[in-house]
Amino acid sequence: MADDASAQRERNLRLFVALAFPDEVRAELQRVVDTIRTFAPQGTRWANVDGAHLTLRFIGSTPPDAAPALGEAVVRAAQGIAPFELSLAGADVFPSRGAPRVLWVGVDGALDALTGLRDGVEDALAGSGVPNEERHFSPHVTLARVNARLSRDESQALRDAVAALDVRRVAFAVEEVGLYHSDLLPTGAVYTRLASARLS
Repeated sequence: MADDASAQRERNLRLFVALAFPDEVRAELQRVVDTIRTFAPQGTRWANVDGAHLTLRFIGSTPPDAAPALGEAVVRAAQGIAPFELSLAGADVFPSRGAPRVLWVGVDGALDALTGLRDGVEDALAGSGVPNEERHFSPHVTLARVNARLSRDESQALRDAVAALDVRRVAFAVEEVGLYHSDLLPTGAVYTRLASARLS
């Protein structure tokens, strides 16, 4: 029975709902990553900037036959939401205290519209049987995860260096939302879009 459950988990899809970025945003994120590499500790794992996205809702391990209904939920969530504009806005770390574990870039702009879209996605997914997300929505783009054990001074130095990064406020239009599947490979995550919906 345990082997059957393990086999099912391996067949499942790792799903999330996200906004894709245009080339100019990915180019700026790559420039920021290249800068961070000059001072990040050894053992830092880097995100695949080619597939960079803004996650609205991580769903997680899902049977493949459930994906079409979740794609339809994303389409429902996009209805009645007008396109809006966001921009990149500064860099920071998680958690806010202690040793940094995640290095990220934030977004600014029409955040009320972004939150409205995210809430619509949450409601539509709940209608398709996905449990509600309990964590607070904090829109950001993960650039790296720090695995090294850092001293207090090293942690503060990394925190200060990330906060001082000059992130260009590249603006981009949000006109589409998608349901994605991620494959976690040794070379990094690969993302496949399973469904998408235009904002209207």
